[in-house]
Amino acid sequence: MSAPFGNTGRAHARLGPSDSSRWLSCPGAVNFTKNYPNESSTFADEGTAAHWIREQCLDLGFDAYDFIGTKVRVNGALYECDAEMADFLQPGIDEIRQFDGEVFVEKRINLSRWMPGQFGTLDSGVAGRHLIVISDLKYGRGVPVSAVKNTQQMIYALGFWDNFARHVTDATMFLIIIDQPRHPAGGGYWEVTLDELLAFGEELRVKAAATTDPSAPLIPTQKGCAWCPAANLPNRKGGCPAHNADMFDLLDLEFDDLDAPEQWAPPQIDGLTPERIIALATKKREIEQWLNFIGGAALQHLLDNGPTAGQKAVYGRMPPRKWATEGAAEAFLKQRLGLDATFNKKLITPTQALKAMGKGAELPGGFITQEDPKPTIAPIEDKRDAIAPLVDDFEDYGDDLGTL
Repeated sequence: MSAPFGNTGRAHARLGPSDSSRWLSCPGAVNFTKNYPNESSTFADEGTAAHWIREQCLDLGFDAYDFIGTKVRVNGALYECDAEMADFLQPGIDEIRQFDGEVFVEKRINLSRWMPGQFGTLDSGVAGRHLIVISDLKYGRGVPVSAVKNTQQMIYALGFWDNFARHVTDATMFLIIIDQPRHPAGGGYWEVTLDELLAFGEELRVKAAATTDPSAPLIPTQKGCAWCPAANLPNRKGGCPAHNADMFDLLDLEFDDLDAPEQWAPPQIDGLTPERIIALATKKREIEQWLNFIGGAALQHLLDNGPTAGQKAVYGRMPPRKWATEGAAEAFLKQRLGLDATFNKKLITPTQALKAMGKGAELPGGFITQEDPKPTIAPIEDKRDAIAPLVDDFEDYGDDLGTL
């Protein structure tokens, strides 16, 4: 089964909610990047396919498992809903269904009350008698997304209330849900009141207006630069000067160092404070993105101009072979090798097994094992409990010894 779908024809707002972490902190970013192409990626397109599966389930009453084997076409490529994708999507779908109220899925939100002419598309919302729920799927596995003070979701919450919820409920309490099933530290919940959202709306109005100033400043921030095309897409002829300067400062680089790069070395860990080490760790992805950006710009220069500064562009390792036409290859292999040798069979997951066995079913003891979650860095506002420091454990152990 194949489902035709694509996002290439969708309109894009000048001040998109998904870009709010950028233009709210960096008013000059909108004008600086206005001529940049709106490029997608295989990761983003895979997320679009997952959103389509989720939308069908919430709209039509299906489960994600009903779509196993379905291929969703996004920007010319096919993305298959396999058992793993279904396992990731189903808990979030079930969660939305637990809330009482009218459910709205993939609704265009008019944001003109705060930002004239602007709009966005809400993943899903529930207008209940006492609670308004905003749920957003983040299918990426690379960067954790928090629900706490998430400006994208706050904008959607305002728009959902203004466009739909206030017409069917008097509720003034909102629950923001980020469903990020593929990242161990991603996702979560955050409660916010209507009054708090309306106050944010006034701030939104002012900051949105600031982006129309042709001389609006470029202000680098970790969140703002994370997905900015000027800071991340390769071959951008120098990128964003404010972001470049911020990276030079962060890495303790001087422009003179570039004339003798072999003499430069990163700061030694022993000379850094714990606060500095943690600050650098939280910027790890931003630093890596910037270095990848620099690498792309350097490669493009070498491709355009030939060997420079002792470096040249060469071809890397050959990519792995793949079938040119899977259908023809499948027919050939079935005839030559037989059905069993043509395909790899895979045991279904525990979640799929319980789903297939029906409500209330249990698996025999000892059939399931689950690893402990790995430690990760999270902001102090994260609702999960902090891991107890090892030094505290040793102190407790010492206290116990003292009582012997």
